[in-house]
Amino acid sequence: MVRPNLRHTIILGIAIFTLAFGSIALLSLSNLDRLQEAVLLVERADDLRNLILEIRREEKNFFLYQDGSLFSVGRENLNRAGTILGELSGEVVQLHGETHGTALAQGMKRYGELLARLSSPAGDVGENSPAAHALRETGQALVEHSRAVAELERDNILNINQRLRMTLFISMGVVALVVLALVFFVSKAILGPLTQVQAATRRIAQGTFVPLAVREDGDEIQQVFVALNSMVDELKKRQTQLVQAQKLSSIGTLASGIAHQLNNPLNNISTSAQILAEETGGQNEFADKMMTNITQETLRARDIVKGLLEFSRHKDFSPAPCNLKEVLESAVRLVSGQLGPRIAVDIRVPDDVTLYLDRQRFQEALLNLIINSIQAIGDREGTIRIETSRETDHKVLTISDNGPGMSPDTLQRIFDPFFSTKEVGQGTGLGLYIVYGIIEEHRGTIRVDSTPGEGTSFIITLPLEPEENA
Repeated sequence: MVRPNLRHTIILGIAIFTLAFGSIALLSLSNLDRLQEAVLLVERADDLRNLILEIRREEKNFFLYQDGSLFSVGRENLNRAGTILGELSGEVVQLHGETHGTALAQGMKRYGELLARLSSPAGDVGENSPAAHALRETGQALVEHSRAVAELERDNILNINQRLRMTLFISMGVVALVVLALVFFVSKAILGPLTQVQAATRRIAQGTFVPLAVREDGDEIQQVFVALNSMVDELKKRQTQLVQAQKLSSIGTLASGIAHQLNNPLNNISTSAQILAEETGGQNEFADKMMTNITQETLRARDIVKGLLEFSRHKDFSPAPCNLKEVLESAVRLVSGQLGPRIAVDIRVPDDVTLYLDRQRFQEALLNLIINSIQAIGDREGTIRIETSRETDHKVLTISDNGPGMSPDTLQRIFDPFFSTKEVGQGTGLGLYIVYGIIEEHRGTIRVDSTPGEGTSFIITLPLEPEENA
C-alpha cells in the first residue's frame, strides 16, 4: 500500500475541510430558506385568521343591526380567505396533514352556503333560527382551525430555528475537531521534523556531522532529510579536501623555502664547475664533457628553482607581454618529475607568440591543466599536445591528451568547486575551478571537449595584445 506524501495529505485535508464546511453552509442556507418561507407562511396564516375574525365581526353586526349589506362584505372577505387558503393549502397539508386544511375548506364552503340562505328574501334571519345557529358554529370552527394553523406555523418556525442552532453547534464542533487535527498534523508532520532540521543545522555549524534518520515514507520532509544528509556527506568530503588543500599550501610554502636555500649551493656548483673547466680545459676530453654536463644541469636546476620561486610568490594580478612558449616550457619543467618515461609533451607553439598575461597566474593555470592530463593518462603511455591557432581577434590555446576521456555528467560539473572524480584525499576538486577563475581574469574563456575513450581537450581563448590585433 502506497502511503500518501505530505503534499497529497495536505490536499486531502483541504478537500475534506472544504467538503465539510460546504455541506454545513448548504445545510444552514437551506434552513434559512425554510425559515424565510415559514415566516411568510405565518404572515399569510395571520392574514387568514384576521379575515375570518373580520367575517365573524360582520356576522355579529348583521344579527345586531339586521343590515343585509353586511352579507356582501362577508362574502368578499370569505372569497379572499379562500384565496389565501388556496395559497397555504400545500404547506398546510405538508406540515399538518389534511385535517385543518380540509376543515377550513369545508367550513368556508358551508359558511358561504349559510350566508346565501340567510341573505335570500325567504331566508330566516332571526338570531335564534337554525340557520343562524349553524352559521355561528361554522364561524367558530373556522376561527379555531385558523388559529391552529397559525400556531402550528409558529411552531414550525421554532423547529427550524432549533435545527439551525443545532447545525451551528455541530459546525463549531466540526471546526474544533478539524483545528485540533490540523494542529496535531502540523506539529507531528511539519514542526517536529523542522525542529530536527534546525537542531541538525546547529550541530553542523558546530562541526558535528550527524546524519538524520530517514523513514521510508517518501514525503517531502523525508526528502529534505535525505538532501540534508547528502549535504552533510558532501561537507565531510569538502572538509577533507580543504585539509588536503591546506597541506598542499604548506608543502608549497616549504618548497619555496627549500628552493630559496638551494640557490646558494647551485651557484657555488656552477661557479666551481666554470673555474675547474677553465683550469683543466683541453687536458682531458671526458673531463671536459663532464664539466659541460655539470654546468648545463646546474643551469637547468637553477631555472627550475627560479620557476618554483616565481610560482610560489603571491602578488596582485599584473598582466604584461609574455612569450607564450617560454611560459609553457617553464610550466613543463616544473612538472617534469611527474611525466615519467611513458608520457610525452608535444609543444606546437611558434616562438614569436606573445600574449598579455600575468605570468605567475597563467603558469598556475597551465600547471593545473597539465597535471590533470598526466593524472588522466595514469600509468598508460600517452601524449599531451599543446598547440595554438588564431581567430579574428583571439588566440586559441588547446591542451589535449589521449586519456580515457570524461562522461557527460562529469563534463557538466568539471569546473565546479570541490568536484573531483578522484578518491577522498587524492584531490581537492579545486584545480580546474582555479583555472576557470584565472582564465576569466585574463578576459578569456575555457571550455572542454571530451568523449569517453577518445581523450580530452581544454580549449582556452585569450584576447590578442593591441599590437598584434592591429
